[in-house]
Amino acid sequence: MITTNLTGNLGNHMWQYAVCRTVAEKLGYEWGVNPSPTHDYHRGMNQMYFMDVDFGIFPKGNFTNFHEKWLTYKHVDDVNITMLDERVYDISDWTRLIGDNGALGGIYQSEDYLIERKEDIIKWFKIKDEYKEQYENKLDELGIVIDNNLCVINFRGGEYRSIPNVMLNPTYWDNSINIMKNKNPNMKFLVITDDPPTAKRYIRHDFNMIHVDIGFDFYVINQAKNIILSNSTFGWWAAWLNTVCDFILAPKYWARHNVSDGYWATGDSYSRPFTYVDREGKLYTYDECKTDALRYYKEKKIL
Repeated sequence: MITTNLTGNLGNHMWQYAVCRTVAEKLGYEWGVNPSPTHDYHRGMNQMYFMDVDFGIFPKGNFTNFHEKWLTYKHVDDVNITMLDERVYDISDWTRLIGDNGALGGIYQSEDYLIERKEDIIKWFKIKDEYKEQYENKLDELGIVIDNNLCVINFRGGEYRSIPNVMLNPTYWDNSINIMKNKNPNMKFLVITDDPPTAKRYIRHDFNMIHVDIGFDFYVINQAKNIILSNSTFGWWAAWLNTVCDFILAPKYWARHNVSDGYWATGDSYSRPFTYVDREGKLYTYDECKTDALRYYKEKKIL
């Protein structure tokens, strides 16, 4: 059996679950995940409650820990660089996937772990019908119509407020909004956020800014036709699983958009469906981002 610990918040849980399951199934092992997180911000609540998730066989027994490889890179601050760790495909049965340096939970945020199974993973995280109905009713109540003329902005505040180099600056939002307006002059904007007061300080526009709950917020991003992402795993998953979106903008260098001179936090966190915006408002494809990042890592002898 292969297992993992769920730590952090919903987006982290989804990475940990999906990588655990894809690795186990690739190797032909049984798998199972305890749905109650060990270290999170919601006191052990199953944050996937609105999804029809199969958690497999409840993990019991003695496991050998597999420690994901992390490299601490020093630039403006310390950053964990984590790439696809191919050692994970050589693990033995009865292994727990965790992090490095004593971390009980891993990062595992490379799309390459998942890309071959994307169609299956969309099904793994299917939103339950009863919650879909509830969320659609809430959209009607709020007078929100999700169509091609609406761009959903995912703003992450909360604990990000205490990490200045992670908190996206107002210029990113202005650049991305202008790109969307150039694409469609009739575009309207809705901000989905865990932190409306902070969002109003960083997104300097008179947009509707709402937060209902984890499931509703996820659903709206997941159904949007146009998206501007924050550098949050919550938004990443809602957008990556979105099967109807026309255009997704995300910050180049992800969690170090504000300060990076070429590295990505967390390493290779660029993703195929997204178009990336740099600090000057220039657009980059997945292939361009990956090529530039790998060149940087080679020059700096990071890999």
